Amino acid sequence: MTSTRTATTQKTNRNLGALAALVALATTLALAALMALGASADKAEAGTAAVTRTFSNVAQIKMPSGAVAGDCSAGPTQGAAVPYPSRIPLSQSYGFSRSSRVLDVNLTLKNYTHTFPDDVDVLLVHGTKSRTVLSDVGGGYDVNNVNLTLDDESPTSLLPFDNSQMVSGTFKPLNKAGQDNDQFPSPAPNPHDGTQYLAGFDGMRANGDWQLYVQDDAGGDCGTIAGGWSLTITAR
Repeated sequence: MTSTRTATTQKTNRNLGALAALVALATTLALAALMALGASADKAEAGTAAVTRTFSNVAQIKMPSGAVAGDCSAGPTQGAAVPYPSRIPLSQSYGFSRSSRVLDVNLTLKNYTHTFPDDVDVLLVHGTKSRTVLSDVGGGYDVNNVNLTLDDESPTSLLPFDNSQMVSGTFKPLNKAGQDNDQFPSPAPNPHDGTQYLAGFDGMRANGDWQLYVQDDAGGDCGTIAGGWSLTITAR
């Protein structure tokens, strides 16, 4: 009787040991499959084709804050615009996939009006990078409802408009004074980058907070970007 019980117990133990080994193997295989699936998803995301999308903030930008459009003498004529900054926040739900990085970015100012455009400075900020994409351009020639797209790849410069009327179109960004002492009030980054070219954002994650800081740096004139602004971003 005792030997029979011992044999039965040994057989049961062997069966339990085999079952435990099978459970461990199944768990290992399941974890490996999940890891492979995650890696495949990351590779698929990274390997997707480049995507170009446009994002807008249509709220009016008034230069400076408190200015009275159409009657500059009735309000302030120097200082930061309002809103300051104007924002376009991008995320996976409104933007690009998690790992997408910038290949190209263009900026459009919509319905830009000012009585002395040379006073206007425009700084685009994303993450740790900033670019002074428009500064000291346009001389004293009034602009009225002009749509300006700033694109590094444009064959046309804004420089001639210091001696003529600015018109709508697509142009290279221009900080005429270069890396000079344009001072943007807080909360704009200080120091900021006086470089004009938007290629400075290439390689950064596309999602996140894009901020536009606009100011009127001299008294006597005012204006608006009545249609707000947009970004056209190509990312992968």
